[in-house]
Amino acid sequence: MKPTYGVSTCLAPNLPRAELLEKLAAAGLRDLELGADPEIFGGWLAHPARARREIEAAGLRVRSVHSPENSWDNGSPDPEKRRAAGRNAAACLAPAAEVGAKVVIWHPTYSGYAYSPDEAAGHVARAGESLAAFAELASAAGLGVAVENLPRRKTARPLGSVEELLPFVAAADERVGVCVDAGHSNANGLSAAEEARAAGARLLATHIQDNDGLGEDQHLLPGKGTADWPAFVRALDDIGYAGGRIFEVTNSYGEAEDVLAALTALAREWSP
Repeated sequence: MKPTYGVSTCLAPNLPRAELLEKLAAAGLRDLELGADPEIFGGWLAHPARARREIEAAGLRVRSVHSPENSWDNGSPDPEKRRAAGRNAAACLAPAAEVGAKVVIWHPTYSGYAYSPDEAAGHVARAGESLAAFAELASAAGLGVAVENLPRRKTARPLGSVEELLPFVAAADERVGVCVDAGHSNANGLSAAEEARAAGARLLATHIQDNDGLGEDQHLLPGKGTADWPAFVRALDDIGYAGGRIFEVTNSYGEAEDVLAALTALAREWSP
């Protein structure tokens, strides 16, 4: 089956929903990942059924929903912060199911810690407890959970690689897997292609964005950084990956139409 490509709503978070859908349909990009922060995509969380009708009327579909930023501190030493993260993540599950998503993207750790070697193990253990609770709720909602590899940002941040994530998700059922963010792999000095191959059947979602490979999470257009895109696309094809291939770039590099034109050209090049 020919792969399909799509975009994250981070491309134009403040653009009116109808306008963004029109631009996406015109560009020929049919898949969406919706952010679950307030006001994103015209405040879709408050009216997911309405949003789904509009999305489907435009000839598009929702592949995934990204959990909100206030749900990312899942390994915090502070129990109340962890509970708040869990509540905020859980709040997006029912809307995600109603809008038609199949998977929710989940962050195991947060970027605001130094992560000494002694602290890292505690963050992993606590994040594991948080994942178990969230995965149970997601499964009840009919959703999978894709745990994302994350940029280390020049710290010892744990669970930044697929090698670390696979044993982390292994205790869960097959509805819990991995989201390989190719830009995060590149920022961490790793091969996104090799990480996708390592994930194998546990690969439930992907983010496609680029950076200069020096540690920062820049969300550049693919080809504007140093990631090896032919190798990554080949890896996805070789493992028979059938999930979302989501461009997670912003429009800070030009008008939305120009960015979409560039992404459409890449999608055609990568799925001849």
